[in-house]
Amino acid sequence: MEAWWEALTALNKGFFLAALFFSVLFVWQIVSMLIGLDMHGNGDAGHGGFAGHGHADVGGGDSHHVDHELGGEVTFTLVSVRSMIAFATLFSWAGALYLFTGTSPILAISLAAGWGLAAMFGVSFLVYKLLKLQEVGTVSLWTATGEEGFVYMDIPADGAGKVRIKVGGVVSFVDARSGGGAPLKAGTPVLVSRVIDSRTVEVVPFDSFQGE
Repeated sequence: MEAWWEALTALNKGFFLAALFFSVLFVWQIVSMLIGLDMHGNGDAGHGGFAGHGHADVGGGDSHHVDHELGGEVTFTLVSVRSMIAFATLFSWAGALYLFTGTSPILAISLAAGWGLAAMFGVSFLVYKLLKLQEVGTVSLWTATGEEGFVYMDIPADGAGKVRIKVGGVVSFVDARSGGGAPLKAGTPVLVSRVIDSRTVEVVPFDSFQGE
């Protein structure tokens, strides 16, 4: 194994190392999507689509339950955290394997980029289809009072963020404001204390709600 590794060019070693790194991230994304951990990390189901927002979500993943953006139309978005990781994963593996078989660096990189773009599009299209299958039309937000969830995007003291809760049995992203006036960070467990309007809820930290 050591002799095989030493025989590789520096570029090929770089591709293999990148392939391993991004493979771990990609598997993490998939596992997170399946078990619903993305409410704690950094993913990409956004307003009207799947573009990342710089909030806590990893796994660009969806709870499966598939996440639903309440009140927003599901649209196809090519560039997202999840699709970029898919691009990097397949690009790295393709480049490493092409170089290993003796393909010239320029051709190997060009072919690898094609595979990466195919992976990027494929993942984006798959997530889009999953969300479309789970789109529930008009879901009544008024059933959400008392539901537990997590802050998905930071909620400032004087503004709105986003929480991830169940609405009508579907895991949904909903605009939210802090009931106590204090800012709430992404990942904070919360309860819906009341519904403000058809798109926005008021939430309080889970612990403070229990203490009332």
